[in-house]
Amino acid sequence: MGKIRLLPDEIASQVAAGEVVERPASLVKELVENSVDAGARRIAVEFARGGTQLVRVVDDGCGMDREDALLSLERHATSKIRTADDLARVATMGFRGEAVPSIASVSRFRMVTRTADSETGTEIVVAGGKIESVSDTGGAPGTTVEVRALFFNLPARRKFLRGEETEAAHIVHQMEALAIAHPEVAMSLARDGRQLWQAAATKDPGVRLRDLFGADFLARLVPLAPLVENGITISGHLARPGEARPDRDQQFVVLNGRIVQCPAVWQPLREAYSEAIPKGRHPLAVLRISMDPLAFDCNVHPAKREIRLHRPDLLRQAVFLAARGLLDGLRNPAPTAPAGTAQPPQASTRSFDPPPAPPPAAPLVPQTPPQAGWELGGEDERFEIIGGLADRWIIMRSGDGLVLLDVRSTSERILFESLKRETETGEASSQRLLLPEVIELPAKDAVWISENLEAMRAAGFLLEPFGGGAFKVEALPACLAANDARAALLDLCDSLRASGSLSGRPLVLDALIRSVSCLASAKSFAFDPERARRLLRQLLRCELPYAGPRGHPTMIQWSFSELERKFS
Repeated sequence: MGKIRLLPDEIASQVAAGEVVERPASLVKELVENSVDAGARRIAVEFARGGTQLVRVVDDGCGMDREDALLSLERHATSKIRTADDLARVATMGFRGEAVPSIASVSRFRMVTRTADSETGTEIVVAGGKIESVSDTGGAPGTTVEVRALFFNLPARRKFLRGEETEAAHIVHQMEALAIAHPEVAMSLARDGRQLWQAAATKDPGVRLRDLFGADFLARLVPLAPLVENGITISGHLARPGEARPDRDQQFVVLNGRIVQCPAVWQPLREAYSEAIPKGRHPLAVLRISMDPLAFDCNVHPAKREIRLHRPDLLRQAVFLAARGLLDGLRNPAPTAPAGTAQPPQASTRSFDPPPAPPPAAPLVPQTPPQAGWELGGEDERFEIIGGLADRWIIMRSGDGLVLLDVRSTSERILFESLKRETETGEASSQRLLLPEVIELPAKDAVWISENLEAMRAAGFLLEPFGGGAFKVEALPACLAANDARAALLDLCDSLRASGSLSGRPLVLDALIRSVSCLASAKSFAFDPERARRLLRQLLRCELPYAGPRGHPTMIQWSFSELERKFS
C-alpha cells in the first residue's frame, strides 16, 4: 500500500487555518472584508480578551439564504471567482473561499444570516469544523458572525499567541486600517463591552482620519492632490516635514480598496523624505492607489497582505513624484531683491505654503500649530535673542513662547541649500589643494566613488582613479578646504554608506551635498548676538527652514501656556 494519503477535511481545514488565521486580528480582517464584499453600509466589531474569547462582526449586507450559508463553510466555495481569468482581475476583498471554513475549524463558531427578501434567517453553529446545528431564526437582514474560544482545539497554536494587550492592539490597528480603506462604510469597534470608536460613513477620507485619530493627527498631514502617472492614480495624505515615527505603523497603503504591505511604496517615501525627517524614521502616510488589476497579483499571500507587482519601478516612480511634489509645494520660496540690496526675511502664514506678499520689513516668527511643528508667521512679532547654551543652542523669545535654535542643524540647512543652488547651476565652488594627493581607499568606498565620479565632480570634488583603490585628489568643495582630504573622503563615504543604496544621479548628488553640508557645518557656536542674528536671518531665507538636511529640527518652541502646564 502506498504511503501518500489524502488529508481528512478536518485536518486540511486546520492546515488552511494556520495560513489564514495567524492571530485574532487575522480573522477580524477576513470577516470585515467579507462584510464589505457583501455590500454592508454598517459594520460593528466587538472583541473580548484580546479576541481569543470572542470576536463578533455584525453587518447589514446582503446576507445569505440557507444553501449559501452552508456552502460558505465548505473550503474553496466562493461567489467571487468563476474562471481562472477572474483571478487576474480580482476586485473584491475576499475571494479564496478559505476564510470562513478555516475560522470555523479552529473555534466555536456561530453564524446568523438573512437576506432582505426572506422572512426568516439561518443560524449555523459549528465547533472545531463540525456543524452542530442548523436552524431558522429571526433578525435583521445581514450577517452576524461570532467566533469564540479561538484555537480551543489546537492548544499548541493558542500558546503561541501573545498577551491580551498585544493581541488587542493588533485588532485595533487592523480595524483602523480597514476603516481607512473603506470610509464609505460606517464602522465601530468595541472591546470588552466598551466602545473604542465609532466612525460614520463619509466621502471625505480626511474626515475618516479625524474620526479615528483626532484633529491633531490630521493637522500633522497634508492632503495630496491626485497624481496620475503611468496609469497609476495616487491620492491621500502625507506627513508634514518632521512628522515621523520609528516604525511604519502609521503608513497605510490602500491599493484598489485593499490594505497592503508594499516595499515599492516604502522605498520612494523614504527617499522623498530623506531631508525632511531624521534617518531611520518613517513619514506618516495614508496613500490611496488605483491601478489596473492586471498590473499586480494579490494572490501571492494566504492572508492577501502582500502583492506582487509586474512593474514595481512604475509604482516607485509615481509615489516618489507624488511625495516630492507635495514637499516641493510646501517650500518657502527664497525671497528676491534687486542686486546689491539686502534680502529681508519673508513672512508667511504657514512655513510650508506659498507666502502672501508682505511688507519688505516684515519679520518671521515661528508659531506652534497643533502637533505640526513650528511655522513661520506673525508680521508684528520679532525674535528676542536671549543668549547661548552649551555652545550649541541659541535661546530666543518669540511673541508667545520660548524658542531654542540648534546651531548645528541650522548651519547644515544653510550650507545644504547653498550647495544645492551651486550644483543646480553647475557652479559648485572648489578649492584646489596645494599639491594633489593620492589617497588609497577601502574597496567598498573605492567602488562607490568610481561609480559616481560624475556626481562627485558636480559637487565640487576634482579627483580621478589612480589604479586599484587609489584616487588622485586635486580639489575639494570649498567648504571642506580646511579638512584633511583623506579624512574628508573617508567621512563622506561613511555617511553615504549609512544612507543606504542610492541610484540615479539626482539622488546620489542630493545625498552627496547633504553629507558634505553635515561634514562642513559648524559643530559649536561661541555665542555672539550679531552672529546669532545673522544665522537666524540666513535660516529664514532658506526654502525649508524648519529642519536640517537630515530631517532634524532647526527650532523647537514651547508656548508660554505649555510651560505653565508643565510647571503646574
